[in-house]
Amino acid sequence: MASLKDLIRKADDLKVQDDVEIPEWAPGVLFRVTALPSGDWEAYQNSLTKMTRRDEASGIEMTVKSRKAEIVAKALRDQETNELVFPDLREGISILSKRSAGIVNGLFNLARYLSDDDKDFTQKVKEAEEDFGAGQS
Repeated sequence: MASLKDLIRKADDLKVQDDVEIPEWAPGVLFRVTALPSGDWEAYQNSLTKMTRRDEASGIEMTVKSRKAEIVAKALRDQETNELVFPDLREGISILSKRSAGIVNGLFNLARYLSDDDKDFTQKVKEAEEDFGAGQS
């Protein structure tokens, strides 16, 4: 029997959405959008907010930055080959940051949904209990 570590390592738990059409970019072409692994989401979340201290009198200044193009570049694939559309991440970010905000935002929201990042902790625990509860003894 495989160890628990090996079972987790081999688990196919990243969701995908096939048949995503973006006619404004490529009429008739079908894309695949994939969930991102935990490490990529964590890096994204950590990069959203940067806190800097200006000085004692003025306190802390917070800067929020968006990196939706980065998530989309990591999640968008050719449905036929499963290859990344943008294997060069920097080039993908550069290209996507000049495209329609609505399309990029829609793809970002789909990747977020597939990655289960659109749910709070309580929802995730409840779903995990439902998925695995029948197999527990």
